[in-house]
Formats: sequence, structure tokens, C-alpha cells
Amino acid sequence: MKIAHVADSHWGLGYPGPNPYSRFEDITRAMDWVADRIIEEGCEVVLFAGDAFKDARVFIDRATIEIAAFTQWLRRLSGAGCKVVVISGTPSHDAVSAYEIIKEMSIPNVTIFTSPGGLVLGTPDNELSISCLPGMNRSQFATQEEFKDLSPNEFHQKMTAWIYEKCSELVFHGKGTNILMSHLTFDLADTGFEDVLLMNEPILTDEAAQLFDLVALGHIHRPQQAGRNVFYSGAPERHNFGDERTKPGFWIHKLTAKQTFASSFIETPARRFKTIDWCDMDIEAWLDGQVDEFAAVKDAIVRVRYTCSEDLQKRFDRRTLEKSLYDAGAFYVHEIKADFERSDRVRDVEVTESLGPQVALAKWCENQGIKTAEISELQALTAELMEAIS
Repeated sequence: MKIAHVADSHWGLGYPGPNPYSRFEDITRAMDWVADRIIEEGCEVVLFAGDAFKDARVFIDRATIEIAAFTQWLRRLSGAGCKVVVISGTPSHDAVSAYEIIKEMSIPNVTIFTSPGGLVLGTPDNELSISCLPGMNRSQFATQEEFKDLSPNEFHQKMTAWIYEKCSELVFHGKGTNILMSHLTFDLADTGFEDVLLMNEPILTDEAAQLFDLVALGHIHRPQQAGRNVFYSGAPERHNFGDERTKPGFWIHKLTAKQTFASSFIETPARRFKTIDWCDMDIEAWLDGQVDEFAAVKDAIVRVRYTCSEDLQKRFDRRTLEKSLYDAGAFYVHEIKADFERSDRVRDVEVTESLGPQVALAKWCENQGIKTAEISELQALTAELMEAIS
């Protein structure tokens, strides 16, 4: 039996690109490629481990477009005879209501979980039990009476213990193979961020993971095998410069006759991101006409970051560089950002301790020349972190 393991498509409008729909189309193209490959490989079961969408709170016209894209993908697999199991992801990305709408469509062969649960597939002699633990965040626990007035460390310990207890309840004790599908941070995973942030994350421990034969996770965009039996699929399409060096794709887990898994990672043809870092010498070379080719930027989303003197900054024409990048085939020039050395750097008097975090962040970003869309994204991340801490 072959089991496809996919997650973190993050369908959404408004990603930085030539127009609000361009990156949405990239995601749809990548996910269509994934569906074709799943069908070609003859996978009987597809696990979608959460975060189908980019944002949880969107207007109805945008929500309709995003739900329609995910629904079409599910119908494509269903029509090919695949049994598809879906869980909702992180609440800030996935609105449970969107999944409930899709559930009401009663798509054949598609089962959706927005709360803990499970199902058994296969025959009595070859049972495949799939336990589902959808995404969650700290704020969901904070509203419960038993979590009130706890210190951060006690809160984290109790939250982690709850996840272990829930896994113990979900695991199937009959004969056959046990799979856990969830959307959580695993304590042995390469997360890509500082461990201190894990205090704000619901954690799946290795002790909980060992209750199962296979653990298929979403949430972290770095595809990996973490520990003996835990896998992150990663995202099929890159979404930002944090994914620049990440291989996008999904897993196919083949259940052998010995009830073990042989897992293969399938890389997808996703949009590339390319960062160009320049110093004074690079700027000088550009001004002298010695840099005129950008072969690496073709079809990529590009940003240029450069450090130079204030005098050199005055001679540097960003618009000419931007045109050259587009002439070389860049899909989109995200930014050309300077961090030049001022002769008399002065602190912005508008940024004071009396400002709230969101306002101070916005003013600092404006001072750094960061674009409005990126400022909004940083403010949204800040709000999510502040909510988790509170």
C-alpha cells in the first residue's frame, strides 16, 4: 500500500508577486502536479496534514476562491479512487469553518477532521488505523480553567502532557498499522527557529510519537525525517524567502509486507526565490558596467540586499537594476534594499518607548525602507506571538 503525505499548501491571495493572483496560481500549479504524481504512483491513501490556506480570516469572495481551489484538488484525487484524509491546521491559517463547509460537500472518499478523531481503512486482515490530531495553538488552551494562572513553564508542561494523553486515547489497539497525522511541532525536529519559541508551541514529544508506526506531520516547512518514525512533508510550493533553500515536495510512504514503511521524498517544480547580496565592490562593478548578466534569476522571485557608503548610494540607480533583472527573466523583483553606512546616523525621534509594539514596529520598518505588504505581514506575526504569550 502506498500512502501520500502532503501538507502546507497555503492557498491564498496577496502574496508578493506581479499581481495578487500570481502566487495563488503557482500554488495551484504545484498542487496539481502533486495530484498527478500521486495518481501516477498508484497511491491508495492520501494524508493532508493541515494548513490548506494562507489566512484564517478573509472576506467571503476570497474565501470562496481558496476553498474552491482546495475542493477541486480533493475531487481530483477522489475521482481517481484515492481515499483522502484531511485535518485542519494552525488556527491562524486554517479557519475551521472552511473545513466544515468542505465537509458538508460530502466528497466521496474524503474524510475531514477539525477535532481529534480517527478511522480505520483496509480489510480486517490488513487494517490501517489513522489517528488525527488537528492543529492548535496556545490560546486555545489559555481559555480553559485548568490552564489559568499557570507559569509559562507549567503551562507548557501541561499543554504537552495533554497532547500525549490525547495520542494515547487515539491510538488503535487492534491488529494492523497505526498512523498519527497531526499539525504540530515535534520536539526532535529541525524547526528553523530558536528553541525559546517552543515555549509558545504545542509540542508532540517523541514518547507520544513512539505510540505509532508512522507519524505524518504538517506545520514545519522543512521536509525531514525527525527521529525514527516522524516525517514532515514540507510545503509543495515555496511561499517566502524563508523557503529559499528549502526543497519543496511531499512524501510517499510505502507499507511493506512486513508492516514497515519505505519512504521516498518527491520534490516538486516550485517557484524559486533568489537573494543577491552586494557590497561596495559589487555596486562599483555594476556602475562600471561589469555586471550585466543575471542567469540565476530567470523565473525567480528576486531580492537584492546591498551595503554601501552613503556616497555610493547616491550614485546607485535602483530602477536601472530592477529593469535589468526583469530583462534577465525575473518573475518578480520583491525588493532592492539598501543598508548603507550613514555619516551621521540619527535615531528616529518618532520611535519611543511610549509607542505600542505594533506602531513601533511599523515606524521602524518604514525607517528601514521595508515595503507596506511586508510590514503588514510582520505585524500579523507579531500579533500572533503576543496572543500566544498572553
